[in-house]
Amino acid sequence: MAEPWLMRVEGGLSAHFKVPDGPSRPGVQWAIGLKQGEKTYQVLVKAMFADDATPETRANQRYQGQVAMQYLNDCLKKGWNPDQEMEHTIYISNPVADGAL
Repeated sequence: MAEPWLMRVEGGLSAHFKVPDGPSRPGVQWAIGLKQGEKTYQVLVKAMFADDATPETRANQRYQGQVAMQYLNDCLKKGWNPDQEMEHTIYISNPVADGAL
């Protein structure tokens, strides 16, 4: 059985990102550190804010970093490996309240 993946936020850069179908969008480029055994990686995740993101969501860096790490965890579970080059872009919406569908 493979060793578990460990991850942490190593940094973030707030910016406006160019998108092909409209004006630039605000967000954060997160640097996420991954480690499995002795192998270490740094993966960049471009996290842009969804149109409905509230000011609270846009200011909550802890939540944003958690969303970026959850996204990478989902990628790992689907078989992606950090040795494979891939552009990671996500859109961050508001947190879902517990019990909501």
